Amino acid sequence: MARYGPSQADVHVYKAISSPPDANSAPHADRWYRHIGSYASEHASLPGSSSAGEAFLGSAEVSAVKTEDDDDIDLFGSDEDEDEEAERVKAQRVAEYNQRKANKPKTIAKVCAINL
Repeated sequence: MARYGPSQADVHVYKAISSPPDANSAPHADRWYRHIGSYASEHASLPGSSSAGEAFLGSAEVSAVKTEDDDDIDLFGSDEDEDEEAERVKAQRVAEYNQRKANKPKTIAKVCAINL
């Protein structure tokens, strides 16, 4: 969980999982589960602390609780909070763009003639 080698955080998460993950739907989790299981005789002597594993498992529980009340954060911006000043600036920029576009000379059809 925290480093490249197995640690107490891995052991904490390993013991929290009741059964091995399905190898077809979650191959990486299954590989990790089998890898940490191979260190079963060394679980008590692995380095590190289990705090990262506790935080990992705790965040899963907290995120499940937070999914019920996601109305507080508006990631994409809502249409309700339109700023009148921003709308005025946007309309002004669109008008300036249309004016510049109208002043451009129109392209006349081009003909390429190649003599062979």
